[in-house]
Amino acid sequence: MVLISCKNCHKMYEKENYDEFVCTRCKHKVKRRISYSLQTSIALTICAILLYIPAMLYPMMEVTKLGVKVESTILEGVISFLEYKSYFIAFVVFAASVVIPIIKLAGLLFIFISLEINIKMENKTKVKIFKFIEAIGKWSMIDIYVVAILASVIQLDEIFNIKGGIAATSFALMVVLTMIAAHRFDTRIIWDE
Repeated sequence: MVLISCKNCHKMYEKENYDEFVCTRCKHKVKRRISYSLQTSIALTICAILLYIPAMLYPMMEVTKLGVKVESTILEGVISFLEYKSYFIAFVVFAASVVIPIIKLAGLLFIFISLEINIKMENKTKVKIFKFIEAIGKWSMIDIYVVAILASVIQLDEIFNIKGGIAATSFALMVVLTMIAAHRFDTRIIWDE
């Protein structure tokens, strides 16, 4: 007898073997491992890394004030908040836009590479790192929420106008791809020998 759980609803089953079956609770197809889980997650993480580059280099917001258009990147925004002595906001923006995405991307890559290279680390530690990455994944969207709210509320044509820049799209796609990569990854692979 083997124990196998549904990836969707986490109901446990005791079965004779690892043959595929349908979950009685959620009607989800249950199989031993998700097909190509590691490869898909690595590909999505690499795409997210490639999107992170324009997210840092291009303007996040375009502000038009009395006909003058000013564009600012994420780091320029952090520096502006520091100049205005808004240290808390600067810290939150820096943490959510720079630190958390780097931790997510580096953590996901580390876990995926450790499965291929066989790094000497306990499996419990790898799972804890993965759960931490999964937990902080959504917090990077704070910038996108701020840009979206400002762009939707402040629209006075040429007098004062705020629009999201190229970096906002790249950043949002990067965050979504890392969340999908983490969700698609089957953590049971960590325990395989």
